[in-house]
Amino acid sequence: MIHHVFATKSNIGDWMSAKGIQRLLSPYPVVESFCDDPFVSDTIDRLSRLSSTDLIVIGGGGLFMDYFSPFWEGFAPIAERVPFCIWGVGYCDLKNVESRPPTELLCRIVRESQLCIVRDDLTREYLADLNIPVPVQCPAMAVLDPPVADGFGVLHADHFNVIGSDAYEVVHAAALRFAQDTGRGYQQTDNQISDGDESALAEQLDRYARADVLVTSRLHGCIIGLAMGRKVLAISGDRKVDSFMKAAGLSEWVCDVNDLGGLSHRLAAIEEQRWPREFVQRVRAENKVVGDLVKNIAHRLQAGLGPAENGASAVGAQSNHSQVP
Repeated sequence: MIHHVFATKSNIGDWMSAKGIQRLLSPYPVVESFCDDPFVSDTIDRLSRLSSTDLIVIGGGGLFMDYFSPFWEGFAPIAERVPFCIWGVGYCDLKNVESRPPTELLCRIVRESQLCIVRDDLTREYLADLNIPVPVQCPAMAVLDPPVADGFGVLHADHFNVIGSDAYEVVHAAALRFAQDTGRGYQQTDNQISDGDESALAEQLDRYARADVLVTSRLHGCIIGLAMGRKVLAISGDRKVDSFMKAAGLSEWVCDVNDLGGLSHRLAAIEEQRWPREFVQRVRAENKVVGDLVKNIAHRLQAGLGPAENGASAVGAQSNHSQVP
């Protein structure tokens, strides 16, 4: 049995990351647990009852953030005796507020993992001493495809708590003005829905599908937008946004939250942006390989062969997945 731990189903980015992982683990059955603050106690209690024949998969999402430290602290003793993999997880590294969890705690846990595949260079660099494999971007991209119909509209996917009220007002005004000047409709979202509401998730994804331009301060606004073939202008209040857009070859389409002077100019030029097709296809293929690696570990446990050798050597032994075409 695979026990899948992720943040929540009330944020569509977290949920889509989880859906990507679960699809790629098929046909293995998955039991879900959540590590968002209200669920930590129950999740740790549930995981603590598992044995060395079980497999825990943690991810995806920004779980390497101080907000999730209570989960990692509770999970540390479990990590010493229950096989687990980390997949699609990354740092949240806010530019104006400290947000990173204790490095020693994360390193101790990662060393115990059967496999650790982080989602970006930012995270790998913070964990450089562990010699973990090259990153594989968010598994949400494995379950998102460009819609059949072209969209025509502007969707502002905001992260008010990260960029703050002043920056939010600047971005909102510029995005709305661009929509009006170009005859596009204008919508907003914060990617939040009622927990586990599939219809609300579908409605949110439809908003992305109906737009052709995304203005977003959310990482998963960037991820969903690019996976759907949309043009993306990112507002970065978190270094994870810069890291993702750089990986996609779109660094020039990022506005720093502390320097929004070029926002309107970039919007005016957004038609010049080209969809990074090869990047998106590569991410989908690489996540499939990661899924196969995890399923091989699960098969080994199910067959009574025991887990692979743990620690940094076990992580490094998987690094050949980076050669995915």
